[in-house]
Amino acid sequence: MRITQEADYALRMVSLLAKSGAVFSYGAVQGTLFAPAMAETVKVPMGFANKILRKLSLAGVVKAMRGITGGYYLLRDPAGLTVKEVIETIDGPIEISKCLSENCECLNNPNKDCCRFHNVFGVLNQMLVERLDRLTIAMMVNADLSMSDLLETVK
Repeated sequence: MRITQEADYALRMVSLLAKSGAVFSYGAVQGTLFAPAMAETVKVPMGFANKILRKLSLAGVVKAMRGITGGYYLLRDPAGLTVKEVIETIDGPIEISKCLSENCECLNNPNKDCCRFHNVFGVLNQMLVERLDRLTIAMMVNADLSMSDLLETVK
């Protein structure tokens, strides 16, 4: 499985919002970032940034505010928003193999319960999903959290 470039950019844009404090908190918007500034910082073409922000907005992760002080901000608390959620917002469910999909009919072994590959891939996929779900955006942007502590979270 490969996380798409779109999901990678989404993670970086969400992290940028969290790091800058552009978050809805205590009933008020604490700050915003303009889409062009985010696109430039993350090195993503503006059209692609808009596409990503639209998906994140539809999922309730970010919101746009119009006006002179407008821009984007996080609707979700970075401490409760996981890397897994952002990836799945963009890429859909995390599946390391096509055979893990509900609607996949295996030509090699129609009985998935007996298939060694399906079962091993299922366990590995679950491990990956659980680890990505432990990792929050707040952790990713916390400069006080050492790299070894951050990596310990996903072990």
